[in-house]
Amino acid sequence: MAMICVLGTIAGPAGAASGQAHDDCDAEDPDRNIAGCTRIIEDESEGPTMRGTAYVARALAWQAKGDADRALADYADAIRLNPKDALAYNNRGLLWREKGDPDRAIADLTEAIRIDPLPHSDLAGNGHVNIYANRGLAWESKGDLDRAIADFDEAVRLDAKDADTFLRRSQAFISKQDAEHAVADLDEVIRLDPDSASGHYLRGVVRYDSYMGFMGDGWVRKDDLERAIADFTEAIRLNDKAASFRYARGLAWNTNGDRDRAIADVAEAVRLAPDNAQFAAVLKQLKP
Repeated sequence: MAMICVLGTIAGPAGAASGQAHDDCDAEDPDRNIAGCTRIIEDESEGPTMRGTAYVARALAWQAKGDADRALADYADAIRLNPKDALAYNNRGLLWREKGDPDRAIADLTEAIRIDPLPHSDLAGNGHVNIYANRGLAWESKGDLDRAIADFDEAVRLDAKDADTFLRRSQAFISKQDAEHAVADLDEVIRLDPDSASGHYLRGVVRYDSYMGFMGDGWVRKDDLERAIADFTEAIRLNDKAASFRYARGLAWNTNGDRDRAIADVAEAVRLAPDNAQFAAVLKQLKP
C-alpha cells in the first residue's frame, strides 16, 4: 500500500512558522516539502504534535527523492515527538518492508495496530489506513501465508468495502494454490471495483491454472478456460498497455486451439515489452 501522508492542509498558530512554510510543507513538490517542513520542525513554538506531523511529511518527501535513510530518521523523530502517531509507525513499517526487513516492518505495524488499527488520514480523499492489511503484506514477505491471511481477514472485518484488501488476500490464496478462495476474493474485488483490471487478470490466471491442473481440486472444467479468456479480454479492455495481459490470453487461446489468436496476442505482448525474453521465446515457438 502506498505511503500515507498525514499532513493535509495545516494552519500554523500565530507567531509560529509562516503560512508559506505550511503551504510548502503540504505541497506536491518534494523539495518544497522539505524546505517548508524543515522550517516548521525547527520552530519549537509549533508544538510537538505539529512538528511531529511535519517530520512525517518530510519523511515522505525524502522517500519521493529516494533517500530512505533520511526518511527513517525523520520517522524516528516523529515517533519521539508523538509516540501515539499510528500513521508514523505505519509509514515506517512500510518503508522497512520496502527495504527488505519484514521483521522490523512487523514490529512497527504491530505497534501501529496497538495504537489504532484503522486511523484516518488527514490527506483529502484517502479516508483511513487499514494497518492490518499492511501487516499482512509484511507477513507475506516473510513467507508466512497463514499469518498474512489472518491479518487480511481482520482487515476485511474492519472494512468490507476495501477492494485492495480482497485483492491482496487473493494473492496469498494463489500462493497457497487455493483456487476456490482466491476466486471468491477476486469475485468480491470485481463486485466492489468493476474496473479493476488486476482483479480480472488474476481471476483469469487462477481459472487458467485450474484448467491446466496447476492449482485447485484437480478437476478439469472446460468453462474454466473459457472464463479465463473472458477475464483476460476484460482486463485488456480496461488496460490495453499491460503486456502480461496479452501474453496470458495468448497462452489461453493456444490451449483452446486457436493458434492465430494466440500469435496475435503474444506478438502484441512482445511489442509492448520488447525486452521480455520469455514473451519473445514463446512467440518464436508459436509461429509456423
